[in-house]
Amino acid sequence: MQTATFPDVRFQGQLRPSQTEVAAIAREKLAAGKRRLHIVAPPGAGKTVLGLYLWAECVKTPALVLSPNSAIQAQWAARADLFTIDGRPLAGPKFVSTCATSPAMLTSLTYQSVTLPSCGGDDVNLMATARWVDRLIELDHADSPEAANQWIDDLKQRSPAYFEKRLSSWRKQVRDEMALDGQTLDMLHSSARNTLERLRDIGVGLVILDECHHLMGHWGRVLAAANDVLDGPVVIGLTATPPDREGHKPQDIKRYDEYFGAIDYEVPVPAVVRDGFLAPYQDLVWFVRPTPQEMEFVSDVDRNFRQLMDDLCRPRPDADANAVPPLADWTYNALDQLQLPAMTCRNWSEFEKRDPDFAESARIFLNAIGGDLPQHVPPVHGLFERLFLRPNQSVADLPTEVLTTVLDRYIRHGLRRSHHAEDQRLCEIAVERLRLLGTQVTETCSRGCASPVSRVLGYTHSKVLAAVPILESEMDQLEDNLRAVVITDYEKTSAVAADVSHVLDEEAGGAVAAFRELVNQPATNTLDPVLLTGSTIFIDHDLSPLFEAAANHWLQQHNCDVELEFQDEGTFHIVKGRGTDWCPRVYIQMVTQLFQDGVTRCLVGTRGLLGEGWDANRINVLIDLTTVATSMTVNQLRGRSIRLDPLQPQKVANNWDIVCVAPEFARGMVDYNRFCKKHRTIYGVTDDGAIEKGVGHVHAALAEVNVDHLARSIPTINADMLQRSTQRERARELWKIGTPFRGAAVTVAEVRVPESGLGAGFSPLLASKTAPWTAVTLVDAICSVVLSALRDTDQLKSQPTVQLSERHGGYVRVHLENRDDVDNGLFMKCLTELMSSFQRPRYLVPLSVNVVDRRPGTSWLPGIVGQYFESHAPILLMYMAVPSLLSKNKSLVEIFEGHWNRLVSQGESTYTHQGDGLALLQDARLKGLMPAADAQQRECFL
Repeated sequence: MQTATFPDVRFQGQLRPSQTEVAAIAREKLAAGKRRLHIVAPPGAGKTVLGLYLWAECVKTPALVLSPNSAIQAQWAARADLFTIDGRPLAGPKFVSTCATSPAMLTSLTYQSVTLPSCGGDDVNLMATARWVDRLIELDHADSPEAANQWIDDLKQRSPAYFEKRLSSWRKQVRDEMALDGQTLDMLHSSARNTLERLRDIGVGLVILDECHHLMGHWGRVLAAANDVLDGPVVIGLTATPPDREGHKPQDIKRYDEYFGAIDYEVPVPAVVRDGFLAPYQDLVWFVRPTPQEMEFVSDVDRNFRQLMDDLCRPRPDADANAVPPLADWTYNALDQLQLPAMTCRNWSEFEKRDPDFAESARIFLNAIGGDLPQHVPPVHGLFERLFLRPNQSVADLPTEVLTTVLDRYIRHGLRRSHHAEDQRLCEIAVERLRLLGTQVTETCSRGCASPVSRVLGYTHSKVLAAVPILESEMDQLEDNLRAVVITDYEKTSAVAADVSHVLDEEAGGAVAAFRELVNQPATNTLDPVLLTGSTIFIDHDLSPLFEAAANHWLQQHNCDVELEFQDEGTFHIVKGRGTDWCPRVYIQMVTQLFQDGVTRCLVGTRGLLGEGWDANRINVLIDLTTVATSMTVNQLRGRSIRLDPLQPQKVANNWDIVCVAPEFARGMVDYNRFCKKHRTIYGVTDDGAIEKGVGHVHAALAEVNVDHLARSIPTINADMLQRSTQRERARELWKIGTPFRGAAVTVAEVRVPESGLGAGFSPLLASKTAPWTAVTLVDAICSVVLSALRDTDQLKSQPTVQLSERHGGYVRVHLENRDDVDNGLFMKCLTELMSSFQRPRYLVPLSVNVVDRRPGTSWLPGIVGQYFESHAPILLMYMAVPSLLSKNKSLVEIFEGHWNRLVSQGESTYTHQGDGLALLQDARLKGLMPAADAQQRECFL
């Protein structure tokens, strides 16, 4: 790839292991003629150095680096100091440039500089106005093009600012469509076109696109089109996380995939931590409840929704033949008659194929209310069938996706089509109450919408209050070394909807509210908090003299023409500046340095400012108050805290999420669901040393689907989290820094048993074993049964061994060593079926024990034994399902039963599909004589 005149540029540092691997892949692909590299690496993994190394040592041609903002743009130019040219430092405008009008051998620019669109032009303005006219007529705001144009002209005269804002929106739509039609370059501003031409003229042969996940829209369209202008350069896409595809046009997604191709290499965060180039970290969570006023609002919404469900399900005494039947009857009739809005299906298979969501949800709904299914409709099996085994549930407690689907069909195809006045009234009420829960029923479908309940739980004042005990605990541990960042979505809450304005004020959940609370609390006030946003600096009033001196010193060092002013607001001061250099870029750098130096030990800010591109490597506590859940933003936020701190070589970062739950109410777990989505792509170390993706690495209890158990566990989880936050040395040990990282995930199983073990109360009903069962010994014995049975039935090809580890909350993790993937899959399938609640297994096997003293039952045990008892006789604890792979015929069951009787419990297995066995199955399910918590399979790095 080297050009004839490219000089000898050499890297003066040493690559990390992951960087070395990427360089080897790059050389191989370039040698094969490939001209695209797509690399994913976390913040702090050294993407900048990697990109420059590939330029200098592999591609060897003039290069263009594009970044999303000026801060990142400057970082690329600054990192050139790690290279030499012909033995001299790589410096000077001839070699490194950040100026679009003066490109150099390495030119670092922002995306905006080469993608700036023209302001419009006559053609674009005419097309935009035409679209505006069409929309006014469509909305019946005008009855003709002439009337619409007159309305627009009048708006231009009376409100020019608003007119320009609206026309700009229509121009953007026109430009987007023209870009998608391949006319992107025609709409570029002359400065952007000139910049591309200058880069082409100096022979740019490499384009490095930093944070390339931003290229799903206009920027990406321009760069794809500009590829020909630059004569087809090598393209390297670098990002901390692949882009979120939700909300993007299919054409943009396709173009992005074709432009970058598949990911060539992904550097997992754990690998970089193990290599010692990122700081180890703990992901922690603190659960809160809404404030009393907020709880009243959530309760009212829930109460109204439950009343709605009662109204929809209850027969109406005044209903006539034209009225729509109650919800349950209407749903039954739809299944019975196989009736869809536009047709009657010939059979169940056709009905299920045409509307699978309703086919499943309608059956779950009817089961939940105790109704029968039509004879030709098969029963539904699986997770949702078990959700109504809990006592005192109402139909409103069904999962949101089930209720939404059933209500959507009932409202759109039933109530809304009725001419009956009462049906229309119920329709309006149902639509409004569903909207409060986050579902908007339109003419054609139901879709998610901004939910007032979600907003209240997301921005509850309880979250701000919870930051105080967390910071108090962290202060006790870290003292002067504490560097905490509290991140919110907004400076103040974005426009508060009218339906929650009496619950949330304009500062709810915002950075200002968090700052006020911290400066008003004696403990956190000692941290001298500073609020930093794109338009505001607030400082603790006690900090003013020290802040002023340190800030003026920094401004003098950087030759900034700024004079500071301090506006007294009682408990805090607002910092303002006058002078030609006062701007967000300057004061963000200034405050960041003061934070690094310890002038303040706590920054409060917004994710837009303290996310991508912001760097403060001393952060060791992150408190995330945001409601964002996209993997892109979440990874960027987490990336702030895990950079190495040279002043604290033993740094361990604590990343806190604060989550508000009200599980007793409809949609009361929406903030928890958001938390789960946040962690869907985040790896973390667990309390037994595994590296796991998802909420399971925060706490084992969080991976369960049992909301009741989670709700009961919250006080224990909060206590565990506070304790773990103090155990930084232990966390560092769990990361095993310096040891190789196994790059392939392993499927493991996790089961919940009593936290303290079964103890003296439960002894095996076996002559060969008298020691009381503990959590580990019982699970170990059950695993041995599965493994032995699979071996004896010739279903295993390898000779695996079982490895167990205990986790907080009474959880045991199970994985196999010395196994192949097929054998591991068979074993995990069997163990999961055996240790989970069941539906219709072929065979059940009893688990019985000797009870030798008086003690309470536990959450793991079935309800029938969850009470005090005293007995020295054998007692049946539960039935467990013989795994399907070991119950296909009687001979397989006998082999399993032999090992069960030898290692776990005496008792015969029972066939459950007929006669007494069927009655036993129904009795076991009715009385809860089965495991109360399902075993969970997870992907971990061990």
